[in-house]
Amino acid sequence: MAPSTSGIEHSGHPVTASTSLPSLAPVDWAANRARLLGSLPTDGLVILFSGAPAAKSADEDYPYAPNRNFLYVSGLDRPNQVVVLGRRGGAVDGEVAFIEPIDPHAETWTGKMMTPDEARQVSGIEDVRPVAGWRPYVNRLLSSGRWPTVYLDLERRAWAEPPSESLRFAHELADRHPGQALANCYPMLAELRRIKSAAEVDRVRGAVAHTRRGFEAILRHVRPGCYEYELNGHFTGTLLGGGVDIAYGAIVATGVNATVMHYITLRDQVGADDAVLVDAAAQFGYYKADITRTFPAAGRFTAEQSALYDVVWEASQEATAAIRPGLPHAELNRITRRVLAKGMKALGHMRDDSELDQYYFHNVSHYLGLDTHDVGEYRELEPGMVLTIEPGLYLKHRAVGIRIEDDIAVTASGADILSADIPNDRRGMEEWLAACQASRT
Repeated sequence: MAPSTSGIEHSGHPVTASTSLPSLAPVDWAANRARLLGSLPTDGLVILFSGAPAAKSADEDYPYAPNRNFLYVSGLDRPNQVVVLGRRGGAVDGEVAFIEPIDPHAETWTGKMMTPDEARQVSGIEDVRPVAGWRPYVNRLLSSGRWPTVYLDLERRAWAEPPSESLRFAHELADRHPGQALANCYPMLAELRRIKSAAEVDRVRGAVAHTRRGFEAILRHVRPGCYEYELNGHFTGTLLGGGVDIAYGAIVATGVNATVMHYITLRDQVGADDAVLVDAAAQFGYYKADITRTFPAAGRFTAEQSALYDVVWEASQEATAAIRPGLPHAELNRITRRVLAKGMKALGHMRDDSELDQYYFHNVSHYLGLDTHDVGEYRELEPGMVLTIEPGLYLKHRAVGIRIEDDIAVTASGADILSADIPNDRRGMEEWLAACQASRT
């Protein structure tokens, strides 16, 4: 496909105006709990932990973020919370949420705490108790001998990572109740999270809408001579100023820095002929967007940048057009590699397809949701999946890196491009940049 010459008319929205921002769609956490319990191979107890802030220094913690699997089944997002779910006879048999009791002294220092009524309203769990009672409660249940298996979220991404609260409790449980069967429910949770409900897709769509506002702030202020950290500040300030969190630490990379996949230094000055790559996004109700755009600092891509951009854009279009239920996820990368290799050979940068690994060295797609790289096994596409399409080309010797990343929901008939309102073709990017610059006051 040749690049569009009609700006961003495919999106149906003018380049100067953000789309209206959506309200936060309510997620049915109770339905998530029911699906989890229904996926267990045996009856038993599920015990999940929200987690606690990690220490950063002698007098400061890192910002707290709830364990995503805990959040997925409860909607609760405060530290030091525990949910215990029971299944017997194949049916739900007990749901209890344990939360920190209200402490007026603690509220003086760290703000309002979650009340039992708020926990009930958010989670749909009626039985809410003080967190100090969760171990005695579990002990009583297990001492009855009526719960054959205890299921814990034993996700572990690296051998050397610190043990999670779930893993620590697994060791504790083995000491207190030797012989009690223990199983890992992380694979079931990851499988469930692969498929999003309509409300979850709407939250990602909302995150994308907020992300567009952040990009508009960058485009209003980008110019030769500015600094990467300035652009990051405009993006982050716009989101935080609108009451929305950032999804992850932004990549704002000018010139050769754009050839570094996870460039985080953000200290360099933008050159007059640089292409600037920005990989940044909002999260909305804990669901994340993941968007990358590349644009010319001076307003127009150079001839070389234009040619490379068009190859990346064509790969993006072909991979997106292929999305449909039943397509193996790996096929998206095969399509991308074919298009990129063809384009690079046509431009004289390669002679053989095997050379592509020098210029494109990541996969084109990953799942998206509560995590930026969301969990779940990669296999055939199914309706309800949300994923990225992000081809790129990185020519270090030419000091240029170009990536285009969009967020897409798989539907019964194909693809719903959640980021369609964020221009991604070359002409559309230049026109959007010009419009944003003209709107700067």
